Amino acid sequence: MRLQLSLIPLNPKTAVPINYNYPLSAAIYKIIGRAAPDYAQWLHDHGYVGPTERRMKLFTFSRLNIPKVRMEHGTLIAGDDRPWLLQIASPMEDEFVQNFVLGLFESQKLEIGGPRAVGRFLIESVEALPMPVFREEMRGKTLSPIVASTMRDYQGKLQPYYYRPTDAELPEAIRKNLLSKYEIVFGKACSVPEIQVQFDMDYYHRKQGKVTRLWRIKEGTPEETRVKSFEMPFKIRGNPELMRIAWECGLGDKNSLGFGMVALW
Repeated sequence: MRLQLSLIPLNPKTAVPINYNYPLSAAIYKIIGRAAPDYAQWLHDHGYVGPTERRMKLFTFSRLNIPKVRMEHGTLIAGDDRPWLLQIASPMEDEFVQNFVLGLFESQKLEIGGPRAVGRFLIESVEALPMPVFREEMRGKTLSPIVASTMRDYQGKLQPYYYRPTDAELPEAIRKNLLSKYEIVFGKACSVPEIQVQFDMDYYHRKQGKVTRLWRIKEGTPEETRVKSFEMPFKIRGNPELMRIAWECGLGDKNSLGFGMVALW
């Protein structure tokens, strides 16, 4: 299920940090915690266990859609007074979605804070978005950057390696990730495990250095880490059930930090 939130800034000069992923993710957990504190804590600390013992949170969210956005002193601000828009998705309707909506009834306010700015919003409306009709071949675009990674040895230590769009291993890494999510959601292995994502390499070469970007997580704290992401159009072919998993859970890793949300048509 996918929801769209309409956010009204409580201050005409409302700003959020450029690296707002982590504080926005924290705000989502806080909303869930108003209705179901035990579930919110469990989801944050543990999450759902996949077939490889990897834990997943099974939700994702889009970039903030900021009207006439501009950057100012390391923050993002709007150029007019229209609402900001945010999409949030999860397949766990009886747990994540229900508790998130109930949490909104408790307080219709959202705060996105970081070392450079704190944005405060009134949640004006929440709308359930229609699910696409999933077919065996579809087109897609990113609504938030994709992160896909693995662990590799570097100078005797295991370090995260973030796949580039040109890496031959990337499509298989995304496929295996979707299969793990499917098994958690449905409680069984996918009987038709065929899915392939083909990224638009013409777009990649046209845009050159504008496709990839480095993000700071927990910016300005001792726990700060950096992740590399990319955004580009793609085609997806295969099992429509796995396309639904991609739509509700996101492509790649770190979805609960606002990575991997996609539009499909």
